[in-house]
Amino acid sequence: MTNTTVSTDTSGLGGGLLPSWRQTPTRQSIIDFVDAVADPESPEYVEESERVAVFDNDGTLWTEQPLYAQLAFALDRATQLGQPTTLDDLHAGGMNALKDLIALTHSGVTTDEFDDLCRSWLSSARHPRFDRPYPATAYQPMLELLALLDEHAFSCWIFSGGGTDFMRTWAPEVYGLPPHRVIGSVGETEFRIGSTGPELVKSPKIQVLDDGPHKPESIHRHVGQRPILAAGNTDGDLAMLQWTAGSPHRTLQMFVHHTDAEREYAYDRDPTLGSGTDQIMSAATEHDWTVVDMASDWATIYPSGS
Repeated sequence: MTNTTVSTDTSGLGGGLLPSWRQTPTRQSIIDFVDAVADPESPEYVEESERVAVFDNDGTLWTEQPLYAQLAFALDRATQLGQPTTLDDLHAGGMNALKDLIALTHSGVTTDEFDDLCRSWLSSARHPRFDRPYPATAYQPMLELLALLDEHAFSCWIFSGGGTDFMRTWAPEVYGLPPHRVIGSVGETEFRIGSTGPELVKSPKIQVLDDGPHKPESIHRHVGQRPILAAGNTDGDLAMLQWTAGSPHRTLQMFVHHTDAEREYAYDRDPTLGSGTDQIMSAATEHDWTVVDMASDWATIYPSGS
């Protein structure tokens, strides 16, 4: 897997930064925010230890249509296990069918074995529309934003409804984040001494579903302080952005709006859980949050050469 994180101009905040972002007010709001909180001479300066940024993953940092990558993995694994499942089956069975699929495909193996399964799948699986590896569907503008924040001493974290173990097989390399900053939904595990030594075996029981109001709870649990930047793309991320807005420091709330049917997808509801965007859009309008219009604000969607 290739690390697609890019470097940016560190000589100062200006035209050389965020090259895949068009020169729009959205890009300027990001530049102004980073400039204000990272400049020691600024009245809105924030100490490095307080510069925490949190991001949803699916639909915010990489493509989630026409179905989550983790769901594509689960469907392929179900077939390998001799219990093929289709999207129609999931739609008919609802959340219970989805939980059954995850239990079948994500449990009964050690964490090391699951890591190997995910890496093997990611090495060959390709996005059905764009014919590129799933990690190469990370958004180039967001990779540049992560790099910019890192260069200005931000601690960047992912808080996603996706599985922690699945994301940690690829997200640290793609996003340049250490594994402990990649947080998602968590299934229970059981410690045991196996034939090769100590191991953790994945259980079918879901311990934490990291979505909606559970996101700020998870942020508090893992980070221990409020972020000053949060980015999401559906109502499932609203609580995370609201939590961030309560910081005593200057904050930036970003709503990534999928408006580009030609280069990506145009939609207002996520493909599996059905979370919409009405609430987060209303909040963005009411509180003057930054709305990222993918069609208007991004000159490039995906990294080149993938």
